Amino acid sequence: MSLPARIDGIVQQARVQFVHGEVVFMPGEALEAVYLVERGGVVILAPSDGVIQAVLGPLRIVGLRDLLSGGVWQGVGFVRGPTLLRVLEARTILAALEYAPDAHRKLLHELAT
Repeated sequence: MSLPARIDGIVQQARVQFVHGEVVFMPGEALEAVYLVERGGVVILAPSDGVIQAVLGPLRIVGLRDLLSGGVWQGVGFVRGPTLLRVLEARTILAALEYAPDAHRKLLHELAT
């Protein structure tokens, strides 16, 4: 299987529309998917004090760090404005990483922690 075919399997996933203020994930929940922001944005708050950790807009991926560092959401994620997210299944991403060179996997895991 070529790399483009594996990537194609990751990005050919569902899209989900949200309205302003909807919660996408909560801390401690198992991470079953990461999201590519196609339109709108996702705000991530620290669970303990509500401080904004990140604001991610179009073409940003939400959740990859949490996936690689244990597979559990670390913050509260809610959408800002009308938002369209592409759902990228965690198991598909992890399966694709199995084919990555060891150095690439190690770098990704170091960046995630």
